Amino acid sequence: MGRIFAAISVLLLGCTVYVASPFWAAWSLREAIKAGDTATIERKVVWDSVRTSLRSSIAGNAQFLPEATQAGEQVRPSMWQRVKAAFGQSMLDRFVESYVTPEGLPKLFRYRKTWNGTVKGETDDEDKGDFFERAKVFYSRMSRAEFKSLTRIEIEMTDKFSPDRRYLSVMELHGFEWKLAELRIIGGTPKAGAMRTARDVIGVQ
Repeated sequence: MGRIFAAISVLLLGCTVYVASPFWAAWSLREAIKAGDTATIERKVVWDSVRTSLRSSIAGNAQFLPEATQAGEQVRPSMWQRVKAAFGQSMLDRFVESYVTPEGLPKLFRYRKTWNGTVKGETDDEDKGDFFERAKVFYSRMSRAEFKSLTRIEIEMTDKFSPDRRYLSVMELHGFEWKLAELRIIGGTPKAGAMRTARDVIGVQ
């Protein structure tokens, strides 16, 4: 009886760790982007499929591009030059290729912080507090999480600024590690200051 109980306990523990692991991976990626940990970002993203899904999603919401241009005009010239270069001749493709990278994602995070603080005069309380407070706020915006298979899960997050807009992240198990495999925007209409969308879309809102 003792062996059976021990086996059941180990099985339950293993199932709990398995179910929690993709959520921990998503949180770890968010923290890595905030910290500029490019090695972790590089390892936790399936870049080709993420770029493809993000490009398709933004292309289906073409209004984001002119909104981003308008927002960029209010930022200091040195930053605007980089934004303008991304939305230049090849526009969406240039943006995705330039910023959906291990080095580009932290830049988008820092830009969003600058935008909210200097242009919008907003503070982001989610990035304050200790680990447990930040995690509580982050996971409170999770509107849906569904395992599509043993190696694939969809995690849907609500936009903190636009409740009708959501961000769908697909995590896939590669070997023994969960990685971000797809990113999509669902619903919502961008408002003034829509450059925050780029940072939100990458899952670090």
